[in-house]
Amino acid sequence: MCGICGAYHYGKESPVSEAVLNRMNEALAHRGPDGQGVFVDTFIGLGHRRLSVIDLQNGKQPMTNEDHTVWVTYNGEIYNFRELKRDLENKGHRFATDCDTEVIVHSYEEYGPDCVRRFNGMFAFAVWDEKTETLFLARDRLGVKPLYYSLSDKTLLFASEVKAILQHPDIRAEAEPAAIPEYLFCTALLNGHTMFKQIQSVPPGHTLLFRNKTKRLIPYWDIVLHQTPEEPRTFGEYKEHTLALLQESVRMRLMSDVPFGSLLSGGLDSSLITALAAGHASHRLKTFSMEYGKNSEVAGANSDTIYARLMADALQTDHKEFIFRPEDYHDMLEKTTWHVEKPVDLTTPSVYLLYQRLKSDVTVVLSGEGSDELFGGYFFFLNHKPASELSEFPWAPYLQEVSGLLNPDVARQTRFQENVSTALRDMTSRFETDDELNKVLYLFIKLYLLEMLERQDKTSMAWGIEARVPFLDYRIVDYVANIPSAYKLKEGKEKIILKEIARELLPREIVERKKRPFPFPVDPKSVVVQKNIANELIQSGNSKISAYFDKRAANDFFNKKNGYDHMDNLAIFRTSHALIALECWHKTFGV
Repeated sequence: MCGICGAYHYGKESPVSEAVLNRMNEALAHRGPDGQGVFVDTFIGLGHRRLSVIDLQNGKQPMTNEDHTVWVTYNGEIYNFRELKRDLENKGHRFATDCDTEVIVHSYEEYGPDCVRRFNGMFAFAVWDEKTETLFLARDRLGVKPLYYSLSDKTLLFASEVKAILQHPDIRAEAEPAAIPEYLFCTALLNGHTMFKQIQSVPPGHTLLFRNKTKRLIPYWDIVLHQTPEEPRTFGEYKEHTLALLQESVRMRLMSDVPFGSLLSGGLDSSLITALAAGHASHRLKTFSMEYGKNSEVAGANSDTIYARLMADALQTDHKEFIFRPEDYHDMLEKTTWHVEKPVDLTTPSVYLLYQRLKSDVTVVLSGEGSDELFGGYFFFLNHKPASELSEFPWAPYLQEVSGLLNPDVARQTRFQENVSTALRDMTSRFETDDELNKVLYLFIKLYLLEMLERQDKTSMAWGIEARVPFLDYRIVDYVANIPSAYKLKEGKEKIILKEIARELLPREIVERKKRPFPFPVDPKSVVVQKNIANELIQSGNSKISAYFDKRAANDFFNKKNGYDHMDNLAIFRTSHALIALECWHKTFGV
């Protein structure tokens, strides 16, 4: 796991400054505390910060081939790299290390840009091909690893995080207007947007090839939903094959030359991953959970601490639980915003705090991220509309109401409603399948999950920790996406097939446990406090966000008047938090 950055002055009017490249690289120091390197050759520069996980003594980057014509800077893990290495050796390639970085170098030599199709892992990398003067960027299939770029009429910049690109003198930190309502009201950025003008995200499952002053974004993978299963199977057959894929995925993700562990909330997903990992691990597995002190009183018998202890005892793991104060959460808001590079949601500071505590114990952890989006684990799936009838994202209800808070000029400028409608229509109509739930799940995987993965990457890498996601092995995603929805959701019960798999491995209490969100400080009084702060920010002419919103509509919204009387307190609380977080983002980045 690492941080990467680079600059290509393809206009060839001025060489790449090593000093500027070093500043970009230094902005990623938290991602790679174990080493750094740069490669500069006139108009091209690559930077790298290393977090050592595999082949600790070797693997320095940027890495090159034998004749120094192919260079790579890479972030991530290729879990099948040893198999690929054997194949390449049989084709005559010679290796100097036992790290996956060198496999990328030789795979590019052998297969060119198509090499990315052979990799099973999470990755973002850049290859400089000197012979063809090609800069090739690639991002993994699900978007576990972030990759950003900025293209001007003379320069192409890229990095693992936006803050590195902002170090370049050609880039100024400015808010992207279209991103403001997208993130506030959809919790998802559309069309490759980031929160910053001039900076975009390479989409998951895509490569970016830049040659002859021309950019080509090329898709190399996507989920395909079939009209009918290619090989119809019984429930038992689906269950058996899914478990086999999960076992293999967990086994592959245990490769490490540094201490590793597993997140364990006591929920279904983290417990199942931990149980499978404990069965493969060569040592007593370290596990971790968190809670806020006062939350235990509110959550009662459904507190994470109770179920995490139950699971840790059952598996005999080396378990640690961290109990935080509400003040810890609030103290971390600005720091979390700086790392995540966008307004943070309610639980993100909690994730950041957890990874901070993990650093003294492990460098690699397993996470259960992705299961809910694959198997239908959220409550709104129980009464979901057909995909063709959606007018808003299921995870962002009240879209019509909250979008009414926008200043009409901002709404027209950003074309927010039009962009949402276009995204919904495009993503829900591209497949001919009649399985409506699977089409809705596709929407979740492509948009909502992407935000969760970015949050996980940046909060973990803020502390130099590599988080791995076994549920998101692309073979599992391909397979589970086409399991009939009747095996995922039925009669008011969600994640049916995953729970049946878990019954053979986990205590009954874990399997039947009611779903609970990631912990954050719970205080009934905070609804009033937060809404008053948010409303004051909008009504005040001194805040950064006041220009985005209609003051009268906002006042009606927060006081449940004039068409907003049906709004529930949770919607008001979440919107309040989002507005406060947006103001914090503006101040943190000076935009």
